[in-house]
Amino acid sequence: MSNRWITILITVLLMASTIPSASANNYKGYQLSRGEVSDFSLINQNGDQVNLHHGPGEILVVAFIFTRCPDVCPVITQALKSVQQGLPVEYAHQIEFMSITVDPEFDTPERLKEYTDLHNVNWSHLTGDLEKLEDIWKEFGLVVQKNVISAHIGEVNGYQSNDSTVVFVDGNGNSSELMYLPTAWTLTHTLFENNNISLNYSTHSQFGNMISGINGVEAPSDLSWYWKFMTFNESSTSWEESSVGVDFVDSQENPHIAYLASNANEGLLVSPSEDDGPSISVVYPENTTQKFSFEENFTAWHLTTGAFDGAGINYSSTNHAQFGHFFSSFNDEDPSQDNSSWYWELHTWNDTSTTWEYSMLGVDSISEPKHIAWARNTTNDSDIPIPGAVQNSIDQQNGQVCDGHGWEMGSGASKHCMCDDGYDWPEDTMLSCVEVEVEEEYNVGHSTTTFILDQERKPRVAWTGDQWNPEDFISDIEMLAEDIGLIESSNDDSDDWLAVSPTLVFGLSALLALGLAAIAINVSSKSNDEK
Repeated sequence: MSNRWITILITVLLMASTIPSASANNYKGYQLSRGEVSDFSLINQNGDQVNLHHGPGEILVVAFIFTRCPDVCPVITQALKSVQQGLPVEYAHQIEFMSITVDPEFDTPERLKEYTDLHNVNWSHLTGDLEKLEDIWKEFGLVVQKNVISAHIGEVNGYQSNDSTVVFVDGNGNSSELMYLPTAWTLTHTLFENNNISLNYSTHSQFGNMISGINGVEAPSDLSWYWKFMTFNESSTSWEESSVGVDFVDSQENPHIAYLASNANEGLLVSPSEDDGPSISVVYPENTTQKFSFEENFTAWHLTTGAFDGAGINYSSTNHAQFGHFFSSFNDEDPSQDNSSWYWELHTWNDTSTTWEYSMLGVDSISEPKHIAWARNTTNDSDIPIPGAVQNSIDQQNGQVCDGHGWEMGSGASKHCMCDDGYDWPEDTMLSCVEVEVEEEYNVGHSTTTFILDQERKPRVAWTGDQWNPEDFISDIEMLAEDIGLIESSNDDSDDWLAVSPTLVFGLSALLALGLAAIAINVSSKSNDEK
């Protein structure tokens, strides 16, 4: 456990009594048999009172989230957004959505407003007094655990103090230390490039990289088939279509991915063995297959791309046949825009002299790098912060950082203190470290529950976690709508309007929108904490 940073964590667990069994009545979620939830009134992101029993919806979807959740909650929010957008028009106006915080001491209406604006959603996100919310959690059968956890940084973002890092100094002198957090996109472009597999894609400002063609095989514009992005679930030992895009899947947690033509035979995807390194499988429309594995040495090229992809910082690079990989721009800073009066320079950290040194080798020739740095060649080596102690040059001029009880990481809106053991951020800023009083606080967890309630506000279906499919969720809403007479019961078991993948129902953009949270929420949550 790290003694540098205490991360406040929240765990929401569904009580065993809440979910008696999986549905035997064709609901895809867990079918519930419970009484109505008592009425309550909470404050939404706009400062308005919202009541459980007085909303306009005949069916109510209730999610439990918190704004500083780094992963699960943003994915759930984006999944619900796709559910909302995918509801049939004949009764979509009868379905109401509501998200309730499990972190009321942090989640003010203002922070909830920032969260909803970030995710571009329009339903009520609610907060209120802790005592009132504790009663509501109990009504829904939720347990919110309250013991303090001194979390290792890795429990939030995968970083450990001995991990390899990249120090990045931009043109304004702002410094960031980036951890190696490779995404599925990192694995994709690395392995495809290594194996001379061409890749066609477009990059959306919000949804990230959207793949349209592999090795010259292009998905048709009429969407008669498309490239499905799959991840291998080691727990169930099965391949699953990812609910998020390639930019939002951690390739360290999901080292085996696949691209499957939606009209191809999914059974051709073979389960990886325990000895396999990170891999990509491809199944083409005519059911031919390819598989590529990562077997080469880890170099500064891999460290750079993995760190920048994980931080959501764009870059441009080329691969020269003789000289290897070359980076031409970082974070939209391109020397060609300044008449090539400067260039990006690579530095390596010398543990013996504890100094940065200009690298005489290219990124492909530096094996197993520990710490590297990228800065303009006009930057003095002495101005590049040492690993583990990134500081903005302005802060150095203004005096002691983090009140002398920590060190800074990141830059701009994401800059924050890594506080020493026994110190934490005050409520109004992440750029200060104050002594912590020992008291019970919330824990952050990675489980939460989303409910579907009927018109009497009885919970009828529950979905746990964030790995559910919006198509299945919509199917449960439709079934409940039939049960309560909101729509006519269909005799067609095929559910034609749900017969295709949600990628086709909502469009490719909607599918990738589920993963907006994977990068955006981390940046946003840090930014919001400063306010």
